Amino acid sequence: MQEIIKKNQDALDKEKRAKNAFNISIATGVIFILIVASVIAIKRSVQFDISLSLVLLTALVSFYSAWQSRRGNSDLGILLVIGGLILTIIGRVFVQKGLAISTGITNIILISTIGVYTLPPKWVGRVIGASFIATIATITIDQYTVDIPVSSSPETGMIIALVLGAIYIIILAGQFPKFNLRTKLITVFLFLSIVPLFVLGWQTYTTSQDILQRQVKANLSEGAATTSGNLEDYVSEQFSALAAEAKSVNVVYYTSLPQDQRKDVKIEQRILDSLLVFAKKEPFIISCSLMDLSGRDLLDTVLWRTNSIYKDQAFFIEPISTQKPYLSTVLFPSKVNSPVIYFAVPIFDTHNQVIGVLQATYDASVLQSTLQTAVRNRSSGTEYTFLIDGNTFINLGHSSDPKLLYKTYQNVDEATLASMQAQSLLPQGKREDLITSQLNVVEAIRGMGLQGSFQTPSWENNGEMAESVAVRIPGTPWIVVTSQPVSAITALTQGQTRATVTSSALITIVAAIVALLASNFFTSPIIQLTEVAEKITAGDFTQKANIRLNDEIGMLGKTLNIMADRIQELIGGLEKRVEQRTSELERATKQSEKRASEMQTITEIARHISTEKDLENLLPLITRTVSERFGFYHVGIFLINENKKFAVLRAANSSGGQVMLQREHMLEVGQTGIVGNVTSTGVPRIALDTGADAVYFNNPDLPETHSEMALPLTVRGEVIGALDVQSTESNAFTTSDISILSLLADQISIAIDNVRLLEESKKALAESQSIFREYVAEAWQSKSASNIMGYYQTLTGGKVINRKAIQEMESLLDEEKMTLAVPIQLRGQTIGTLNIRINKNGEELTTEQVNIIQSVTERLGLALENARLFEETSTRASRERLVTDITTKIRETNDPQEMIKTAMEELKRALGASRIEVIPKKAESQQDK
Repeated sequence: MQEIIKKNQDALDKEKRAKNAFNISIATGVIFILIVASVIAIKRSVQFDISLSLVLLTALVSFYSAWQSRRGNSDLGILLVIGGLILTIIGRVFVQKGLAISTGITNIILISTIGVYTLPPKWVGRVIGASFIATIATITIDQYTVDIPVSSSPETGMIIALVLGAIYIIILAGQFPKFNLRTKLITVFLFLSIVPLFVLGWQTYTTSQDILQRQVKANLSEGAATTSGNLEDYVSEQFSALAAEAKSVNVVYYTSLPQDQRKDVKIEQRILDSLLVFAKKEPFIISCSLMDLSGRDLLDTVLWRTNSIYKDQAFFIEPISTQKPYLSTVLFPSKVNSPVIYFAVPIFDTHNQVIGVLQATYDASVLQSTLQTAVRNRSSGTEYTFLIDGNTFINLGHSSDPKLLYKTYQNVDEATLASMQAQSLLPQGKREDLITSQLNVVEAIRGMGLQGSFQTPSWENNGEMAESVAVRIPGTPWIVVTSQPVSAITALTQGQTRATVTSSALITIVAAIVALLASNFFTSPIIQLTEVAEKITAGDFTQKANIRLNDEIGMLGKTLNIMADRIQELIGGLEKRVEQRTSELERATKQSEKRASEMQTITEIARHISTEKDLENLLPLITRTVSERFGFYHVGIFLINENKKFAVLRAANSSGGQVMLQREHMLEVGQTGIVGNVTSTGVPRIALDTGADAVYFNNPDLPETHSEMALPLTVRGEVIGALDVQSTESNAFTTSDISILSLLADQISIAIDNVRLLEESKKALAESQSIFREYVAEAWQSKSASNIMGYYQTLTGGKVINRKAIQEMESLLDEEKMTLAVPIQLRGQTIGTLNIRINKNGEELTTEQVNIIQSVTERLGLALENARLFEETSTRASRERLVTDITTKIRETNDPQEMIKTAMEELKRALGASRIEVIPKKAESQQDK
């Protein structure tokens, strides 16, 4: 039988796995076809690399697997799908680097999940091991491939892989109990060895990456700070030199003179020669000019600009207003062929008052030159540095790509571009030639303070991520940014990562081999014990376990052998015990059937007696029904009388009981017989015809009684009587019968109480109806004592019937033969008569007309009663209001005489009396009393 069940279960499991295999194969094929179609749609060309070719091949294999599943060969199809997935995962590393770990985790998840739901248990462990080996191979190959593009976002793939890994662990934990022992051991061993190894390797990798990142950022910060310092020093040197010229005696003297006194040609020539010497010191100086407070160019190394007015230029306004040196951003004046920078310092007189401005115009290429010099002095490697304006985000210098010079990193529109060109902030030209959109850089710089670090895609490396550090140059609007490609940073850790991955792979392979050997070592004796146990279960108790070791498994084998011997010993006595237990079970079954029958009988009796509403009929019905259903010799019902002293026999089924009823048999409560005892204590009791209870059976009316049981009849905790049951058999009742028959006694008690309550309710209802009829009769009797007796209505009109016209109306009705008199009733009480004279044509009233008249009469009675009640209520309200008014007026004074006077006047007015007197009563003396 067990073999049949096992075969059926195996067949169901195989069918379920085949269904899962078909669904998974179809889903895998569709997904991979969609991947191929998406790649072709994005690239807009059909170019199959090794990874895409393997994806397409796996899709075709998946559809083949679905076909094999339909043919009943799902295992082969799924193994082909798993092979295709492994090749696809491995082929991926030849297309893009940096995704091996996340791809490998995804590989383990997919393959293991597919194996769990589609393959037999013996193949699951092998598939999981294969997925781990493929993952190790993928990660190892990824470390040694060269000239492969690096993924720009490996973290995203890792996050996805970790999420899938968590889901996989949950799924695997749910399916883990279904694995065989060998698979469980392999899985647990690999998990306990590889997961810590993976965590340790990942921690080592992230730690080294973090250290390297900090080192790279420190190097980048040092480079940016060094370049910023060089540019700051250059600006300071130029300001110092220009300030020294502004402090020369000739310049101060000449500038302080009024305009009409500046006629000294010699001093002008000396100043101009000094400015020319200053301009020749620095090859990037284009011109140098001296301006007075009006903004007039007094002397200029570019002679044609002499006497020009610059009062609206920032290089004149800022030094005059702030009295500090001024450095402009890079500008692109239309009259100058190259971008320029303006240096300007204020000129002070001997009283430290500003009297003019000394300004020098520099070629903006000085920034590129200074930047290149600063970078050249450092061993930068893959680093590159660029100088950017913090306001316009224009590239002012670049160490590796001069083509980016004077291009803005903002993605400005045409209108903004025209505005910036009009302000000389950008050179003239087309928009596409002046914009190198790097919005990530713009946003990072815009939100930084004096220094900041960020990671953004770099234009210089075709969009590859670059680590950057930016430093603001004090006193200038310029920012120095030093960057390095992330790939260069990653390359530094490639060697360490390779060593870590290689050692981890070797350890994993060793762990897998150890897991296989350990699983075989531990499971082989357990499998042998399982086979022996199966044979013993089949009935072959001669089988013995082969014990090789003295460990726990050996102890288990010994225990199994001892158990087999003891089972053989126990089988001999098992049949006898089975027979004994069978006999006991039969007795218990018969007892249960008896109890069930008794419960069914009690239910039927309760249903039967619940239909009787008269107590005199109910009690005999109960005794008769109980005797018939249970086969009792005598059934009697005793009820306690009103003074609670005697239990009176009220019903009995036996002939002796009838005799007892005729002589009004009663027992004293608490004194006579078990009935007296039960009605006193409220506890059921059984009496037998032997022992102390034998005296109870000396009843000549019931000579055949040999067993008796009395059950209290209790209602709401109060004993109202007893159910007396007697049998002709000795020992007919047991204590277990008490619990059954007590239910019957409770049902009888409820039935008796319900009948009593019903009778009391009927009696109360009759009394209330009688009182109501008397009240209605008296009320209408007093109403009839008034002068108005009724109302008379004809076709010509109507009139009120008073006492004088009542006899006339009665004679008129007597003369009229076709008159219908309908009593007006109110809840069974007649309060009047509706007399209807019929048409003289001799036509009789139809049934419908009679029904209408009766309905009108009923509603007339209710209306008359409502009108009377309203009139009575209104009269009572008027009387109460009058009494209240009189009482209020009496209480308006505290003088007793005034109170009596007010009361007499108000009563006289209210009652319409002509005279009211108050007669004092003399107090009786004690002697009179």
